[in-house]
Amino acid sequence: MKNKKQLCFALLLTISSGILMSSCKKAQVSEPETTSAKLKTLALGSGTTPPGFVSNTKNLNIVMFVPTDNPALSDYKTRLTTLFAHFQGWFHTEMLRYGYDKYMGLPKVDSTGLVRFIEIPAQFGQSAYPYDSGVSATKILNEITAYKATHASEFSNSSHTLILLPNRTDGGDQPFYGYGKNCFAVDNVNMAVDKIPNASSNLLGGMLHELGHGLNLPHDHAKYASEQPTLGTSLMGSGNVTFSKGQPTFLTEVDAAILNRNEVFQNPLPTEIPYEAATTSINALFAYNSATQAFNVSGSFTSNKEVSDILIYMDPDLGSSDADYNAVAWRSTPATANTISATIPFSELYYKNNESYNIRVKLMLKNGGNVSKTYSFSFLNGVPQVGANGSAKFYQNASYGGYGISLPVGQYTTADLISLGISNNDVSSVNVGLGVKVIMYDGDNFTGSSIELTSSSTYVSTFNDKASSIKVIAL
Repeated sequence: MKNKKQLCFALLLTISSGILMSSCKKAQVSEPETTSAKLKTLALGSGTTPPGFVSNTKNLNIVMFVPTDNPALSDYKTRLTTLFAHFQGWFHTEMLRYGYDKYMGLPKVDSTGLVRFIEIPAQFGQSAYPYDSGVSATKILNEITAYKATHASEFSNSSHTLILLPNRTDGGDQPFYGYGKNCFAVDNVNMAVDKIPNASSNLLGGMLHELGHGLNLPHDHAKYASEQPTLGTSLMGSGNVTFSKGQPTFLTEVDAAILNRNEVFQNPLPTEIPYEAATTSINALFAYNSATQAFNVSGSFTSNKEVSDILIYMDPDLGSSDADYNAVAWRSTPATANTISATIPFSELYYKNNESYNIRVKLMLKNGGNVSKTYSFSFLNGVPQVGANGSAKFYQNASYGGYGISLPVGQYTTADLISLGISNNDVSSVNVGLGVKVIMYDGDNFTGSSIELTSSSTYVSTFNDKASSIKVIAL
């Protein structure tokens, strides 16, 4: 029996291939939200004077997780308070570009004016918590959960936690990545505002990048024409490098829209339950306009929770090492009667010759959650292959694992599939291209029971390892 499950982590400590940009005026979003009573300028302070920063009803949890043989640095509370106030001001400035007057809430110790840190003694020494993604993350999170059971009042929110570990003294590595709504970073003497720029280390920008992941932000890249020449590098692309070097680094509009709905950016709290699951459906249509060299996006959606934004990610599939860093994204406002309307100009794409693409259409919920649906297509000699020129790609394993074979529009018997490299009863996931649908049959010559797919599926659970003949049909 095949193992169809695959586990994927964003291993984000080192990011290569930067992007450049500067500043252009963006139109204000249709639903501007202000916090006029908040501070408009955050003073970084000097000497021992704590910097000014904003606290919200719910604030970021900041944990200093201290192994038994590697104590925290004695100055971390004052030094990191200044750094996090700087991060808070940076997020606020970037969000204002798009009309969002929001601050990431930082917890405060009233008696000192410093950021509140939750210092948790670890059960083991530093070598017990290496970089190994899920294993160390789970071990640390389990210890934090146990601590929280008896210290619940120290935690401001239930979702978002930045976890810091003192820099290892034994030469080993340590967690430095996003993990769900948690993120991990290192603390050392160079994690300070006065160390920006830093010619020899990307850790400061790395902390801000991983914090972005812990605040729900996925990877994305600057738009080629309208952003790269003027704004700098997207924080959630290779912004860890540029931010550390003091080079132009920015939040994309889709990132700002996500943070606008994040729980720790709300003050006062909205009536919606943060991240409560929604029942939704998405039906997006992509029409290629050869005259304007763009996709005109239309369609509709349903949701039992209010949708504030439509986010569309154009993500070239450049192999497993890509990890979505090259995804370029657009934000639009839901149109009348829950309809979708957007234009995706190809001039904003970096890759448009002979690359495959995944398009993720996301509904950004007002409660901070999101749901998405994925569509696929490929460029061939600069022309998007959709409809009659489209195809579908069939994979041996779940989550597009194992071999993957693309089939253009047509009909394929068992013998046809075998001749093209698809074994009988061996398909577990399917990437359905734009403008086509797939019908898979459990019998040869399009007989027996069948399943119809109009969008991609990472695991065809009810039809796993059953396909004996296949039709790829243009819509």
